[in-house]
Amino acid sequence: MTSVAGHLQAQDFSDRYKSWYGCSPDMLFEAEIVTFIEDHKKHIATNIKRHARGASKLFIWTDCDREGENIGAEIRSVAGEANARLLDNRNVCRAKFSNIEQRHIIQAAQNPVALDEQQSNAVAARIELDLRIGACFTRMQTLTLKPMLQAIGEEVKVISYGSCQFPTLGFVVDRYFQVKNFIPETFWSIRVIHTKAKIKVNFSWARNHLFDRMSVVILFERCLAAKTAKVTKVQQKPASKWKPLPLTTVELQKMGSRYLRMDSQAIMKSAEELYQKGWISYPRTETDQFDKAIDLKAIVSKQTQSPTWGQYAQG
Repeated sequence: MTSVAGHLQAQDFSDRYKSWYGCSPDMLFEAEIVTFIEDHKKHIATNIKRHARGASKLFIWTDCDREGENIGAEIRSVAGEANARLLDNRNVCRAKFSNIEQRHIIQAAQNPVALDEQQSNAVAARIELDLRIGACFTRMQTLTLKPMLQAIGEEVKVISYGSCQFPTLGFVVDRYFQVKNFIPETFWSIRVIHTKAKIKVNFSWARNHLFDRMSVVILFERCLAAKTAKVTKVQQKPASKWKPLPLTTVELQKMGSRYLRMDSQAIMKSAEELYQKGWISYPRTETDQFDKAIDLKAIVSKQTQSPTWGQYAQG
């Protein structure tokens, strides 16, 4: 058994299209793309090839998601360069596991499946689209806008385009203009509070607020003159306060930004360090519930001997 570190392979345009002035940016949508292994990952590929030479089977244990499926396909491709037998899908299998509980791992080992080619191809298509769209629009924007910015004294090297970041920037700008163009208007409302047996009861007004001060004053005076009020409807409903769910990546970043005033990169770096030290589960996930196959009682029972929380675990 050996390991990888994320994607093994990288993609870029062939030498003919690398020069920004060598072709029109829109040509990048049809340009040839070459796949290669970057220098800092060549030792990982060499290691896989060394293990693959004498192997009769390839058993892939990457993450249980689309990205893991594509990384598995990359491993198969690299291993196949050293041992052609491993390019035959009959000699390649895939473990499907979503937690590292012992029973779950054994079950995954005993029930291997084939690599999901469609999920792998979906990731490959996304990687290609990101490269083509990002490179095309980055070149077009830089070549078009750079001279204009330099004319007003702005020194700009590259104006990059990200297929996710750019639409997000659009939402941010749209919200900015909504706030900027908002015209505040004064409004009035009536609050009624009744105290009985030292308990304060707030009555909420269905109108909430009115923009006509005179109307509110008249209604307020009528309340004062009446001195008493009649309850015409009582609505009762149970209130439940649920325990918080584990944080997904996005929620973690929101909380860290709101309460700790940390930027996104610092939050993920801290989460990664906590994960590496065994304090939290893997932070880069959108899962907020345990896998149905996981035996939670067995995991908790192992904690019953702890002098700190053993009693709690027993409960």
